[in-house]
Amino acid sequence: MKYLKSAQVVPGKGTAWMLYEVEGNDTIVRMLTHIPEVGEIKLYPQPRVKTLFRPELLAEASREEFEYLWETAAGSTQS
Repeated sequence: MKYLKSAQVVPGKGTAWMLYEVEGNDTIVRMLTHIPEVGEIKLYPQPRVKTLFRPELLAEASREEFEYLWETAAGSTQS
């Protein structure tokens, strides 16, 4: 697996970071969106988009970063 990320400004919220867990060359297994300024994390365990678009524009992310955010969000949705 490899991990990639990109960023996009969301007016009124801050910077949204999209992190992707990728298998093979460009198959998206899981993804998440994180807006640290407002503490939002949205998980996509079965994303609709299955193939990366222009992966050469994405930055590298670490497995640790992805897993930390995933576990943080998954833990906060359980009671």
